[in-house]
Amino acid sequence: MLKITKVSGNIFADNELKKRFEILDSQGKCERLKLSRQELEKTRLRKNTDKGTDVGLSFNDSTKLNHGDVLILEDRFILVEQIPEKIISIKIKQNLNQTEVLVLLGHIIGNRHRPIAIDKQTIMFPIQADSEIELFKNLFAEFLDNLEMKVEERVFVPRKGMDVHEH
Repeated sequence: MLKITKVSGNIFADNELKKRFEILDSQGKCERLKLSRQELEKTRLRKNTDKGTDVGLSFNDSTKLNHGDVLILEDRFILVEQIPEKIISIKIKQNLNQTEVLVLLGHIIGNRHRPIAIDKQTIMFPIQADSEIELFKNLFAEFLDNLEMKVEERVFVPRKGMDVHEH
């Protein structure tokens, strides 16, 4: 087992590291460690890379992995890739009562203890099963006509500082 205790950087935050990754990846010298959003938050984890390397992660309590993190060892370059998950994205259509709709959306989503992400005018949150699509349509029924709601599979990164526990 390959023991890793630190993160060397992130390809989305460090252009030099990204260039190095691209060069080594084109030569087949990179491995990917695919993790769920929940696994990214663990400080201790054992998992195999896409090339079969047995990796043991052991971080101090303040280290949390992120999509694009790089775990470099002398003879290996391992990229952390977050596994996409199903999310609902909601955009409010232009209407007269946007404040009321926003407050109700926040109340409904908050009561479900979901982490959220906000990108421009879109609110996103993960779902755990397809049956939740109908559940949220029913919960939003009162103002569903004022929403553009879609389900998609993508890497979900919750808004920083949102310490929520999902149910």
